[in-house]
Amino acid sequence: MIRKEANQLIALILTATIALASGCASSGGYSVGPNSGQPAEEQRAAGPSIEKPFMVVAVFDPNIPEDPNKIEKEAIWPELRRTEAVRLAKSLTGQLSSTGAFDGVRTTPDTETSAHLYTQGKILKSNGEELDLDMEVVSIQGDQIFKKSYRFKVDEYMLADPRKGRNSDLYEDFMEEIAVDIAAKVNRLKADDLQELARVEELRYAEFFEPNFSDQYLAKNWMGELKVVSYPSPEDPMMRRIESLKIKDQMFIDALQNDYQDFSDTSNAAYTSWQRAAYTESKAAREAKNKAAVQGALGVLLMAGAVAAGNNAGYNDYGTIIGATALGVGGLKTIQGAMGNSRQAKAHKETLSELGKSLNTEIAPKVMELEETQVELKGTAQEQYATWRSALREIYKQETVPNVAL
Repeated sequence: MIRKEANQLIALILTATIALASGCASSGGYSVGPNSGQPAEEQRAAGPSIEKPFMVVAVFDPNIPEDPNKIEKEAIWPELRRTEAVRLAKSLTGQLSSTGAFDGVRTTPDTETSAHLYTQGKILKSNGEELDLDMEVVSIQGDQIFKKSYRFKVDEYMLADPRKGRNSDLYEDFMEEIAVDIAAKVNRLKADDLQELARVEELRYAEFFEPNFSDQYLAKNWMGELKVVSYPSPEDPMMRRIESLKIKDQMFIDALQNDYQDFSDTSNAAYTSWQRAAYTESKAAREAKNKAAVQGALGVLLMAGAVAAGNNAGYNDYGTIIGATALGVGGLKTIQGAMGNSRQAKAHKETLSELGKSLNTEIAPKVMELEETQVELKGTAQEQYATWRSALREIYKQETVPNVAL
């Protein structure tokens, strides 16, 4: 009897121990944030989830050197480069949208906009004939999703392609290629990756209004990576208020798309005319430069041959002397011809530099409604968006300050 009671007691102890161990294991070692009293599986399941990411395409880096001599040497015209930086971003936005891999794609002045993914481009060269770009896609978590350098060259038939028309952008097909590459990479993201992006994006957006807000919901795993381990309740008053401001923020970004489209439409005739003229000039400059190099080398060889022939000739070897003289004259004329082609190449570059000076990147001022208040926005898109976000933050601060007389 005593042995039977003892066995029952041991069984109860084992059962309690197993249950306790199971409860500890299910917590995953996390106990962070206001929801830490919930089971860890519920914590990790909390927060938003997405099927496709939202992508932002920042206006490209025009890559304009600070040194005026370098600008002149590389035939870079700043006004045109800034115009291209906007047009390329807008074009890529449209191509990315067409892939169907994203839950919205927007052009923005920089990467300050809240999004799941950010595409950034840098113009290395653009002369109508050649377009060289560095492209990168990073996540809201700071992870590099995609990185590639592109070296494009316009085929001459593209200038008169009947499918596109005379005012078509010669770089459009290049943007399509980039978009397909990026979409292919993004489509390989797993469901867990997308959920993590969604949660981090909302926490980071909340930090714009409440600095360091996300710290309480993050922890490092055994690899040292930050992971979301808990999430504020969707009924949290602060989160609900921030979500309403986020909707207004998105409305501004949506309105900004009209400005970028208007800019692209307005600049299209001038820009596509520049592309075609620049293509002709760039091709001529390259051919003239190559011809100058070949002629210069040939001239040096001829002059060297003349010197060698003259040194080997005797005083009475009139035939060799005459041949050497002819070689020398031919070499001199060849070098002079090369100098002429070099000047021609320089003239072509100067022509290119004159083609891009009349394009402008300013957008029209606008007035936006915010909490029954009109916010006037002026300047570039970047300046307007900075003003708008400051207004959003000010509204949030006013609502969080207690209306109590001290």
